[in-house]
Amino acid sequence: MKKINRLNLAVLAAACLGLITTASLKADFRGVNILPIHANAGVTAVLTNTSTPGLFVATATGVVQSSLLGTCVENALNQVQFPATPDQPVVLNATGSFTSIDGTKSLRFTASGTATPDPANPGFFNAKYQVTFTGGIGAFASAKGGGEITEVVMFTSPTTGTVTWVLNGLVITPK
Repeated sequence: MKKINRLNLAVLAAACLGLITTASLKADFRGVNILPIHANAGVTAVLTNTSTPGLFVATATGVVQSSLLGTCVENALNQVQFPATPDQPVVLNATGSFTSIDGTKSLRFTASGTATPDPANPGFFNAKYQVTFTGGIGAFASAKGGGEITEVVMFTSPTTGTVTWVLNGLVITPK
C-alpha cells in the first residue's frame, strides 16, 4: 500500500474543495431558506410497558432552547426496544415536536437511533439519533431537513429518566 505524501494530500484536498465549491455554485437555492438549527434540552422521560417483551413506550416532555424557535417545549413518543442480550444496543424510534412557548410555531420530527449503557454507571445511557424534520406550524409548516441528537439519560427509577440532549442540523423552508 502506497502512503500519500503531504504534497499529494494537499493536491487531493484542493481538488475536493474545488469539486464541492463548483457543485454548490450550480445548485439553485433561490426558492428556499436553509437555516442551521442548534438546540439543547432538559427532558423527563417516563417508560410504559407494552405487551411485547423488552419494548417500552417513553413519553418525553421538557424545555428546549433552540436557535430557530427560541424557548420551546418538546413533546415526543419514543419506542424503546431493549435488547435480549447486553452486548446489543437499545433501539430507539421517536416522533415528536418542538413548540414555541407562545404556541405560534412548531417543528415536527421523527428520529431513530441507538443507546448504550455508560461504562462508568449502568444507570446512565448514551444515545445518538438521526432526526428528520417533517413540517410544523407557522413558519415551519412546510419544513424539511435533518440533524443529529446526542443524548444522555440518567434513570432515576426503573421507569423514569432525566434526559439532556444537544441537536445540530439544518431546516429547509420555502421563502
